[in-house]
Amino acid sequence: METEKLFNEFLSVSKEAWKEKITADLKGADYEKKLVWQTAEGFAVQPVYMTEDTKGLEYLQSLPGNFPFIRGNRKSGNAWKVNQFIVVDDIEKANRTALSAVKNGATSLAFDIKGKVDSNKIEVLLKSIDAEKTELNFRVENTVELPSLLEKLAGKRSWNVAEMQGSVYCDPLSGLTLTGKRPDFSLAENLFKEIEVLPGFHCLTLDAGVFHNSGATAVTEIGLALATGNVYLQYFTEKGIDVATLARRIRFSFATGSNYFMEIAKLRAFRYLWAKILEAYGLKPEEAKTYIHAVSASRNKTVYDPFVNMLRTTTETMSASLGGADSITVLPYDSIFEESDDMAVRTARNQQIILKEESFFDKVADPAAGSYYIENLTDNLIQKSWELFLEIEEKGGYVAVFESGEISGRIRKEASKNDLNVALRKQTVLGVNQFPNPTEHLEDNLSNEVFYLQNNEPISLKPYRAASALEALRRKTDLFAMKNKRPQAWMFTYGDLSKRLARAQFSGNFFAAAGYEIMNHNGFQTLEAGIEAAKKDKPEIVILCSSDEAYETMALLVFEALKDECVVVLAGYPQNIIENLKAAGMKHFVHVKSNILEELSKYQSLLGIQ
Repeated sequence: METEKLFNEFLSVSKEAWKEKITADLKGADYEKKLVWQTAEGFAVQPVYMTEDTKGLEYLQSLPGNFPFIRGNRKSGNAWKVNQFIVVDDIEKANRTALSAVKNGATSLAFDIKGKVDSNKIEVLLKSIDAEKTELNFRVENTVELPSLLEKLAGKRSWNVAEMQGSVYCDPLSGLTLTGKRPDFSLAENLFKEIEVLPGFHCLTLDAGVFHNSGATAVTEIGLALATGNVYLQYFTEKGIDVATLARRIRFSFATGSNYFMEIAKLRAFRYLWAKILEAYGLKPEEAKTYIHAVSASRNKTVYDPFVNMLRTTTETMSASLGGADSITVLPYDSIFEESDDMAVRTARNQQIILKEESFFDKVADPAAGSYYIENLTDNLIQKSWELFLEIEEKGGYVAVFESGEISGRIRKEASKNDLNVALRKQTVLGVNQFPNPTEHLEDNLSNEVFYLQNNEPISLKPYRAASALEALRRKTDLFAMKNKRPQAWMFTYGDLSKRLARAQFSGNFFAAAGYEIMNHNGFQTLEAGIEAAKKDKPEIVILCSSDEAYETMALLVFEALKDECVVVLAGYPQNIIENLKAAGMKHFVHVKSNILEELSKYQSLLGIQ
């Protein structure tokens, strides 16, 4: 039976025709400036993509589960493991937590164990857990001893070690990355020998997430992940370990951020490049797979308005699953500032389960395939990340380049650019630099470490949160208000209704980001009425909200009347009269190009908030 192609009766439209139509609709506006998005990774995203944009991409004909694994490791379906992270201080309590997690949908457990473990502790920790059905991951002090402890327990529980999956955490290069200390591979060498008793376990977990959480772009994260992986390949093949064994023992951990499509493309691009590297080492194409674990990024999480973190982790989980992650950890919404309660942990776990059971994200392998947009993002990441990898290799490899300070310098530069975008509100951090809740106040029992900033060490990296600087500033206001009157940002609304409302809303958002009480008004009929009301209320800051035309007559009049009573701010930047206003003594303006962090820091100083 001949298959009839749908829509044959419709004429195809070329990309040039689309661009001509878009240009006409722009009515003279610049096409590149209006519609082409420049990513932090250094390439341009077009407003429209078509079939012709994917021509020449060699991997498009590859199938899921086939080399170069850009479409994932699975031939059908997308059944990733639902991981729950458990900090182990009390062994029995951790066991109860693990049992509850498995009962409620977790298929992978990650134990961060404080101190050393012995056979008795491991037995208690894994009581009633079926290691043949649940992936087990461990971070423990006596790393090398753990495989034999698990093997003995497997014999006691009648587990088939060939069916057990998981990992024993070891990553010597993370010491270099986080502390600047030269890596010692002896622990990893010994672990490689001991892990032989657990054929389904990884013994090297390469943490690429530290780059993302320190401020790196996707290109840098991928490039550095490849470079660190290559260090291990070079080192252990020289020690006589064959590349097939190495490939089976390595897993990569990536942080997943909120850039939805970019994060999907990131995992696809990395799998492709790592498969190519393994092939270059002589591995058979069908064996050049890699295990990718995805974790919710911490860099974009917030302390203020923390429930928004649930929205962030939802899109991050979607990106990780659609990108083909083998296992995913969703961090509870409050994990960055407190020990998560049962509700937060359950919600985080259920985000993955809902995507599986209700949205069916686990039913289709690589659903992103064929998307002209995502395929282009993937290819751009492949090209740019490979360039970075080759550059690092030409300079002596990851260790040499990191010790030179070049890597930390690159990431700090990228982080600074991102931080500037947050401060300029080009990048929205909901609840912090846009639409903060002015009625939300933090208690004083929150640790200062919650507001940690990027360090200034010459070499090492330190993960940080993009919102931390603004949140630290806002917290100063909260602490000040516990002993003093909370500062008020008072809207002097006058004149044109639409202009005054727009500028009052803008200014309210602006000053609420510093924790000030926002005092709105419906609009004063006369300037005298507004001045009288301001003098009566005695606010710390008065913001003039009106049209540029009205400012020509009202700005200086109100400023002269109130300048000795409070800080007078003008919402906007009226070019025609700005120099006259400054000459008369006005020096405070807030507008769309204002650096919110710099401006609010200035007002904190003026109000004596330290």
